[in-house]
Amino acid sequence: MVNAFGVGPRSGNPAGVCILDHWLSTPELQGMARQLNQPETAFVIPSKNKTWAIRWFSVSREIDLCGHATLAAAHCLFKNKLNPDDQQISFTSKSGELVATLHQDKTIEVVLPSIFSNPSKLSSQIVEGLGAYPESVWLGTNYLCLFDSQQTIESLQPDFTTLLSLREGLGVIVTALSTSKEYDFVSRYFAPQIGINEDHATGAAHCMLVPFWSNRLRKTKLTALQVSSRGGKFYCENLEKAVSLRGNADTFLTGELHF
Repeated sequence: MVNAFGVGPRSGNPAGVCILDHWLSTPELQGMARQLNQPETAFVIPSKNKTWAIRWFSVSREIDLCGHATLAAAHCLFKNKLNPDDQQISFTSKSGELVATLHQDKTIEVVLPSIFSNPSKLSSQIVEGLGAYPESVWLGTNYLCLFDSQQTIESLQPDFTTLLSLREGLGVIVTALSTSKEYDFVSRYFAPQIGINEDHATGAAHCMLVPFWSNRLRKTKLTALQVSSRGGKFYCENLEKAVSLRGNADTFLTGELHF
């Protein structure tokens, strides 16, 4: 188990990482993820041409893309010297090939596909679910709600039952400019549909956030803070069709899972 994209001890997003010799059945993988009871669990197996295959599961369903669990998986493979290349790992996944790179400062960079969004209508479910009116709403794989300030983002107390009724987006990202010069923008992420009321540090959400803020701020390199209770820090770069996310990863538990 690994904390990914942390900003210090006991921060970041917990992820389970299971290194397997071969794929088990999908129900078995889902059962293992439910037993581990982490926001996401990554399962990896050795694949052809010195790559690794990766799949991600929340406690309730398989996910097409999970950034923090990919970072966690790369951390485990680097730390245990299971990868032929000491500095870079290639994963094959439902979202295509993903590359992770170990930097000299021990941070890990993952390159994920960009997710673009389009303006959307402000619905009563979003307003009731968030308990606040965003300045604008965008829709990609998730809803993205832009607010006026970091203080508003931090003060939100969502009604997750109402957010569960939203049908088009997988979850709801809320974001605003940062009040700190250290960061460009802040965010939170709510995803009750996949069994996570609030995620702590979400790589997939930043696949939408980075193109969005890169375009608004007219800069390609950004630093972001996810202002969840645990907090998540992201060093980001907009690569046009892909997003580079770099952050810390720390192991907090190792062992064998008997299932």
